[in-house]
Amino acid sequence: MDSYSASALGELERADPDLLFKRVQELDDTGATLLLDSIRGDILERCRVDGYFWLRFVQTRDEADPERSIKPFPVELGYLRELWELLTNRQRVVVAKSRQMLVSWVVAAFCVHWARFKSNQAIYWQTQHWRDACMMVCMPEGGFEGRCQFIETHLPPWMRVKVKFSEGCSNYGNGSIIQSLAGGADQIRSKVASVIVEDEFAKQEEATGVYTAVAPLIQKGAKVIVVSTPNGSGNMFATLWHGRPVGIAA
Repeated sequence: MDSYSASALGELERADPDLLFKRVQELDDTGATLLLDSIRGDILERCRVDGYFWLRFVQTRDEADPERSIKPFPVELGYLRELWELLTNRQRVVVAKSRQMLVSWVVAAFCVHWARFKSNQAIYWQTQHWRDACMMVCMPEGGFEGRCQFIETHLPPWMRVKVKFSEGCSNYGNGSIIQSLAGGADQIRSKVASVIVEDEFAKQEEATGVYTAVAPLIQKGAKVIVVSTPNGSGNMFATLWHGRPVGIAA
């Protein structure tokens, strides 16, 4: 290993974080271990306060690519950075998505980051069908993984934290959870939430009732992320996206 001291690496990080990350990637196992032992705390603190920096360590899964299904998160894409900043800084975010834009992966990564770096948080991911929510959060261990689960288990070993995985729930050692919910206002109404993800909201049958149940939680400080592919104009997602019922002039 080259004779980089922790202080020298700190100067390198402040000057060019990309250069520091590249340096870590290029080391052999022994060199990386020695280096990371000296700066592990600094990297984890940087990851805690800067979620987009943490995304450099995140892997995604591309089921459509049989040759290279596991890929680094594409942090170079500017629109993903903008979306991450919105998720971080806004209490309510409404996102109209299309396929292959990685929007669901960004939201899943955001939930994982929130759970692992904040204690005693309750994150709920709601879709029309519970099984679909599980595929985003957590599946039974030993096979296909939910996206939040996949992100956690594919982080570098030195970065992983204690998580208990069960179908529909990732339960963190710091007291935080990411929990799957089926559609329906009654499923979310009784929850005390830190973050709520309403996924494919335009296709949820009780979307109006769900949002009526969620609105008081926003007032109490919960962060709400509403994501969907468009599904016509006569639904609550379209109303939220346009800021008014579709067909009514601004």
